Amino acid sequence: MYELPTSVDTENGTLHIRNDGDYRMVLDCFSMLDDVELEDSERILAALMIFYEEFSSFEYLMAYPDLEGALNKMYLFFNCNDTQVGAPAHGKVVDWEQDSTIICSAINKVANQEIRGLEYLHWFTFMGYYLAIGECTFATVVGIRDKLIQGKKLEKFEQDFRRDNPQYFVWNSKSTEQKEADEWVKKMWNANKQHK
Repeated sequence: MYELPTSVDTENGTLHIRNDGDYRMVLDCFSMLDDVELEDSERILAALMIFYEEFSSFEYLMAYPDLEGALNKMYLFFNCNDTQVGAPAHGKVVDWEQDSTIICSAINKVANQEIRGLEYLHWFTFMGYYLAIGECTFATVVGIRDKLIQGKKLEKFEQDFRRDNPQYFVWNSKSTEQKEADEWVKKMWNANKQHK
């Protein structure tokens, strides 16, 4: 309950979470899972390889007897081991990569330090800070995005904010780093198909 887990127990033994569950590793998983240029199976397998230390090779990953269990444990970790997760949102209100500056600014305020300068910050601690974010630019942006998705009328100050800050309301194209990650996943995927 109050631990910061660095491994998960499965029916097939213990799997170690890469980088002891550092928040940056989890955000890398999210980036992979959100990648629309990859097939669903490619996204999931790539995220599992990022998340678990034992899945350092594609062959080991594909031979693992309970991938579904490992996947469920990964998602449970993403939710800070909370099994009572609400219904998914109807649209995207946060992009962890594109919003990184305003997210970090908000979390830095809560944490009273620059989190990007820390060598290590467990995902659960990061999310604790995230959930404590009060009024700030990030909260305003998310609130406006949510209203736009739901078709609700924006307040005058929200209309002004949106007009003055259009960069927060257009999703960016993929970064070079993400394109390179896509190529890595595709090479791994194709190499595995050739060995069959």
